[in-house]
Amino acid sequence: MLNPDFLSRLLRMAGIVLLFSCQYLSAAETPARVYIKNVDIFDGRNETLKKNHNILVEGNVIKSISAGDAGAPDSGAAVIDGGGRVVLPGLIDTHGHLSIVETMDKMKDWSWERIGVLMGKRAETTLMWGFTTVRDLGGPVMGLKQNIDDGLVPGPRIFPSLAFITQTGGHGDFRAWTDPHPRWFDETANWERLGYYRLADGVPDVLASVRENLSRGATQIKIMGSGGVGSEYDPIDSVQYTLEEQQAAVRAAADWGTYVGAHLHNGPAIKRALQAGLKSIDHGFGIDEEGMKMLVSQGAFLNTHFAWNHLVLEADFLNEFQLAKAREVVSWSDNMVRLAKKYNPKITYCVDAFGPDELFNSLYATEFRARSEHFSPLEILRQATSGAAELLEQSGKRNPYRQGKLGVIEEGAYADLVLVDGNPLTDITLFTEPDKNLRVIIKDGIVHKNTLTN
Repeated sequence: MLNPDFLSRLLRMAGIVLLFSCQYLSAAETPARVYIKNVDIFDGRNETLKKNHNILVEGNVIKSISAGDAGAPDSGAAVIDGGGRVVLPGLIDTHGHLSIVETMDKMKDWSWERIGVLMGKRAETTLMWGFTTVRDLGGPVMGLKQNIDDGLVPGPRIFPSLAFITQTGGHGDFRAWTDPHPRWFDETANWERLGYYRLADGVPDVLASVRENLSRGATQIKIMGSGGVGSEYDPIDSVQYTLEEQQAAVRAAADWGTYVGAHLHNGPAIKRALQAGLKSIDHGFGIDEEGMKMLVSQGAFLNTHFAWNHLVLEADFLNEFQLAKAREVVSWSDNMVRLAKKYNPKITYCVDAFGPDELFNSLYATEFRARSEHFSPLEILRQATSGAAELLEQSGKRNPYRQGKLGVIEEGAYADLVLVDGNPLTDITLFTEPDKNLRVIIKDGIVHKNTLTN
């Protein structure tokens, strides 16, 4: 459990006060056509802004993009005058946990009645940070996704992995010492029952778990491939799942046209995962030079984050064993960045935010600042838009959002747009104060926030 002093320190470190006291519009209130005029466009790829342009949204896609005074629609469209501000694609977080709304030790015995309400609140908070899409890498979010897609709850598009797939004693085995093993006793811990994780040992069990998640709507699969910081029993250097088990997961996912990603920290575990054919290496701090070469040659993605490195050693919900693991992981970070600069892998924008609101918001704010210590604003924006979208596209036909492109502003793309005060190509930290600087947020053609007075 987080104490008030720690939460206060987090907010001071992040330098934010979130009010979200803006004008919200529901789907019923948003016209079918929205004309955004007089904006400079960052299209998700190019380093040069398209100056003085206009965007016409019809339904949930971008109908046209025009320059100057051209392209004005006839009557019937809602008009938003951008006043020369910058508009960019809705941001994409490639590693989220929308169902983990408190610290895990506190949530273990919670019921759905409590969790569901907080998940809806978390989804809306995520959207107000400007993130219109989240690849959720573990947790029972299918109901939330359906409610968002149906317009019942404001929130981002969700690419769900559903239950963590973990070996016994692995990073995703969240049982307490006193919880029985479900394979040996006719009992199941609450979090496994609710769908937060699934214990799977051996090729047949891994195959069944992957297929179960896919049948329930997973767009990609998440396994736990190494020790982790937040787990209570596994050492950080442990390599989890045999090569054969990982290859089985990859085969089962490929049969459904999608891919497998993994929680991975240490070098040997990363190389085993790449050997097995995994496409998404999440965290990845302990990667060595051989592993980085493998990752780049195979076209895999490195989904790493930096805010936790600033905050984790201050976290008073970790015990000494967990803190020791955190110190080791943080010590690997500089070498990972050095190798990334040398070999230029595909890197996406990943926050790995979870926990209570104060921690969640602090991680989102700190990630922009911490990432800017290593990457330019342009690199960060690409990581959070077109680069992240490339990873999402790896789910093929399991991708539930195939009507238009994500992560770019172009004709025919989804109308996921964020209008900001300031120029994010010169100051990425403007995203640390979303209530102040994110003036318009549109997702799927629906205006969810508009604080401009036209």
